[in-house]
Amino acid sequence: MKSRKNYLRFRRNQFKWKLIGWHSDSICSKCGEKAIYQIDKYDAWCCASCNEWLDEVCGDPDCPYCGQRPKTPYEAYFMADMEAGSAGQNKRWRCDNYQHKTNGMIRYKKRREAIDAKGDCYEKFHG
Repeated sequence: MKSRKNYLRFRRNQFKWKLIGWHSDSICSKCGEKAIYQIDKYDAWCCASCNEWLDEVCGDPDCPYCGQRPKTPYEAYFMADMEAGSAGQNKRWRCDNYQHKTNGMIRYKKRREAIDAKGDCYEKFHG
């Protein structure tokens, strides 16, 4: 069963890489793996196993591709999960803005105060 879980995790990761770009069958000159991807958003080639960009930055700060490109391909991979409307973005928002937890804490404090008030009354008359 463990190998099945690993297989599914591998397939999910490969699918996500293919969502942000496309896979090339060429081999990386540094590591020798077939893990080269063209990431469309940054118009650049990268090696997923080396975690390095294969294309250099053009140097133009106003370039829509190179100016926004993260330092490593895995940062681009992670940011693809955090795009607007995704489940990862919603989860991050809930973690950062924990209003749902705050409201629960307020209800819990009110409940504790009510129980403590009843306990004080009980001790006053029976204690």
